[in-house]
Amino acid sequence: MSELSQQDLQNLAMQHREHQKNAQTVQQQLNMVQMSIEDCIRAIGTLDDLSSADESLDAMFPIGSGSFIHGKVDKVDKVVVDVGAGISIEKSVEDAKDILNKRKAEFQKALERMNASLAKISQRIQSIESAIRENNPQ
Repeated sequence: MSELSQQDLQNLAMQHREHQKNAQTVQQQLNMVQMSIEDCIRAIGTLDDLSSADESLDAMFPIGSGSFIHGKVDKVDKVVVDVGAGISIEKSVEDAKDILNKRKAEFQKALERMNASLAKISQRIQSIESAIRENNPQ
């Protein structure tokens, strides 16, 4: 490989920093999507547990700001589900679980795309590091 000029090395270093920033951003987004998947899984599990209960259940319900209130759940036959754009609708337990499962699947697809993007960025970073090492042996 031909030797790179100082300007080329500086450009590579700048690209390296930019790719690292992009990788950090994608990693943060990955973490958020993973949390959303886990949230869907918890909601589906909770619906399964509540709908299969034979008797009323004591529960704690979040009221905001890390605060909860004790209450009883007598029967679970309707669920209010967020369907996007700040809109929530009442659905049966099975319909709500379907919505949550579809949402989880969408998040999983996004996670796969982000992982592929992160892999490409990592390859670029490694390529730049290799080029710098070849032209700056020490």
